[in-house]
Amino acid sequence: MVPPELYKTDPTGDQVADDFITEVNEEIRLQRLRAAARRWGAVVAGVVVVGAIGGGVWEWQTHARKAAQGAASARYFTALETLADPKHDKSVTQQAEATFQDLADHGPAGVRSYAALRLADLKMQDHDTASALKAWNSVAADSAAEPALKDMARYMVLNAQTNTADPKTLRPGYEGLAQNGGAWGVLAQEGLAGLDLRSGATADQQKEAQRLLTQISGNAAAPEGVRARAQALLETFGDAG
Repeated sequence: MVPPELYKTDPTGDQVADDFITEVNEEIRLQRLRAAARRWGAVVAGVVVVGAIGGGVWEWQTHARKAAQGAASARYFTALETLADPKHDKSVTQQAEATFQDLADHGPAGVRSYAALRLADLKMQDHDTASALKAWNSVAADSAAEPALKDMARYMVLNAQTNTADPKTLRPGYEGLAQNGGAWGVLAQEGLAGLDLRSGATADQQKEAQRLLTQISGNAAAPEGVRARAQALLETFGDAG
C-alpha cells in the first residue's frame, strides 16, 4: 500500500508545473497574436493596395476626362474658326457639320451640348428643320447638359414650330418655360403671344396676347429687342403708349 505521504503534492513541483503552463499559455497567446497580426496585416496591406489602385484609377480617369475635354474643345473651336472665314465654301460648312455631329454624338458633357446647338443652327440655315429639331431635342434630353442650355434648346424647338405645329402641342412647353422664368421666360411669353395671334385666333386669345405683350413691354428685365417687338405688336392693337 502506498504511503499516504506520497499523495502529498510537492509545492516546488507544483510551482514548476504552474510556471511551465503559464509559459505555454503565454507562448500560445503570442503565437495567436502573431498569426492575427500577419492576417490583419495582409488585410491592411490589401486595403492600402486597393486604395492605391483606386486612387490611381481615379487620377487616370480625371486626367483622361480633362484630356478628352481639351481635345473636343479644340475641335469645336477649330470648326468655329473655319466658319468665321467669310470666304469659306460649302465643303468647309459640311466638314464643320460633320465635326459638330460627331461631338454632339460622342463628345464629353458640355462640349456636346454646344456642338449640338451649333449643328442645329447650321441645319436651319440649310432649311433642314427636322435635323435641327433632332439636335435641339438631344440637348433638351441630356441630363448632363447645363440647365440654361436645356432651356435654350427647348425654346428653339418650340420657336421653330410656332407657325406650323398645332398650338395645343406647343403651349405646354411655352408655359413651362415662362413659369421657370430665367433668361428664356420672357421669350416664352412672347411665344405664347405668338400662338394667340395666329390666323383664326379668337377674341379671347387676342386679348390674352395683348396682356402678355403689355407685360413684356413693361418688363425692365426683358431684353430690349423683345420689349421693342412687344411694343410694335401692341401698336397694331392701337394700344401704344
